[in-house]
Amino acid sequence: MLDRLTEILIEAGTQATGFFNTLQQRAVEAKAPGDLVSDADRAVEVTLRRLLTHDFPGDGILGEELGGTPKGRFWAVDPIDGTSNFLSGLPFWTISLGLMDHGEPVAGGIFAPALGLMAAGDTSGALRETGLAPGSRATDPPCIGLGRNPRWPAADRHATEAACEAAGYAPRLLGSCALSLMLVATGRLKGYIEPRVGGLWDCAAGLALCRAAGLPTDFKVHPDGTVDVRAGEIFAITEAAGWPGEHLKKS
Repeated sequence: MLDRLTEILIEAGTQATGFFNTLQQRAVEAKAPGDLVSDADRAVEVTLRRLLTHDFPGDGILGEELGGTPKGRFWAVDPIDGTSNFLSGLPFWTISLGLMDHGEPVAGGIFAPALGLMAAGDTSGALRETGLAPGSRATDPPCIGLGRNPRWPAADRHATEAACEAAGYAPRLLGSCALSLMLVATGRLKGYIEPRVGGLWDCAAGLALCRAAGLPTDFKVHPDGTVDVRAGEIFAITEAAGWPGEHLKKS
C-alpha cells in the first residue's frame, strides 16, 4: 500500500506543481470569507479520486472539494492543504491522503512538492520519510505547531500560544494542518494543536503518520465535520490552557 500511495502522491504532486508554477492562470473563488478554492484544488482532487478508485476500489473517498461519505473504510483527500499559501506562491502546501477505517486513521501519505518533503506510513509502525536528512532530526524540538481558523476563538488560541511559550516552546503557524502534522511525525515539531480544523481531509493522514511514529494523538469529529486535533508531546500544555471539549479518540 505504501509503495502505491507514494506513487499516487508523486503523480498528483507533479500535476499540482504545474499549477503552482502558473499561478497567474489560476481561477480562484471564495467558498467562505478567507476560505479560497482554485481550479487547481478541484483538478488535483479529480486525479486523486481516479487513482485511488483504480488501486483501492473497495474504499470510499471523502474529498474536501468534491465531498463523499465518511463511512466504513475511506480515504480522506485534501488535494491542496494550504490553498492560501499555494495561491500566494509560498511553498507551505501539501497533498494529503489519509485512510480511515471505522473511525480510526490507519494509514496516510503527505507530500509537500515545493519543499521536496514526503512521509508515508501506517499504524503497523512503518514510516517512510523523504527529503529530510536524518541528521536534521532534533532530540527535543523547541517548536510547536498551532493552527488558526475562524472557529477557534482568538482568546482561546492566544491562551494556548501563551501556555506553549510559558513551557519554553516557540509556537509556529505554517498555514497547513497536514504539513504541520507531517513535521510532528518526523520529529521537527514537538506537537500540533488545532480545534475545529475544516475536516478529516486536513488531518487523517497526519494523525496516521503520528501514530506510525509512536506519538500520542487525540481527535474528535464534530457533527458539522470539523475536527479537534492534537498530536505529539503537548497534552499537558494544552490541558493547562483549557483545551476544549471531551476527546474520544486518544491513543
